[in-house]
Amino acid sequence: MAFADALVQRAFAEWEWFGRDLGRGDKFVAPGGTTTTDGGTAAHPHPRKETVEPYASRIADYWLVQPATEYDRLAKAYGAHLGRLDGTIDIAWSAVFVSYCMQMAGAGRNFPYAAGHSVWIAKSIANRLAGRESAALVGWRPGEVELRVGDLIGRPRGGDASRVTYDNAPRAGWFTSHSDIVVEVDRAARRAFVIGGNVGQSVSKCEVELDAAGGLADPGGWIVQIRNNIPSPDLAAVASAEPARVG
Repeated sequence: MAFADALVQRAFAEWEWFGRDLGRGDKFVAPGGTTTTDGGTAAHPHPRKETVEPYASRIADYWLVQPATEYDRLAKAYGAHLGRLDGTIDIAWSAVFVSYCMQMAGAGRNFPYAAGHSVWIAKSIANRLAGRESAALVGWRPGEVELRVGDLIGRPRGGDASRVTYDNAPRAGWFTSHSDIVVEVDRAARRAFVIGGNVGQSVSKCEVELDAAGGLADPGGWIVQIRNNIPSPDLAAVASAEPARVG
């Protein structure tokens, strides 16, 4: 199995586990345990899906792929009252979702596991600008190459959306960002589907637009499509994998 296929299989498995949520709108859990986009009332708010069990503990698994020193630093800063990081902690977990999927698919040392997407966004673009087009991760401008299943798409967000561009990302340092895993491409319909973590407080599947050549043409502020060149994993190791801290 190619690594890209293993990655997509893992992303789909997590999406199924979270209940096959769609779109970037916020998800909550209503009385009775059903997922809803209704946040309830001020007097009786519905909790964010990420904060409710068993989802909160699943997110705790995602956090375990962080390097031990980084996990301990973040746990002390944000989760000291719990002794761990999970979905109830007020800190974004979208990057650790991608890191988890990468590790469980067998990326090994080919992926820079981190709590922020800016790490691999910057590294992939630096590889492209330096002509390292056979590197594990190569960041192309949106529409520059065909988007493929198993690739990532990335963007800055929040206040950094106006500061960070494709050209300055490798020098921008840490910046608030997001990336999703490409799981389906329909070139004829000029659309693709991506799965990401912490999308609407859940693991959600979303649609993005493609151009006629199959490149990313979505108006969502994406600055990079990251070609995934990670080699095929050791399938025996992947089959028995459990989330573990790196380093």
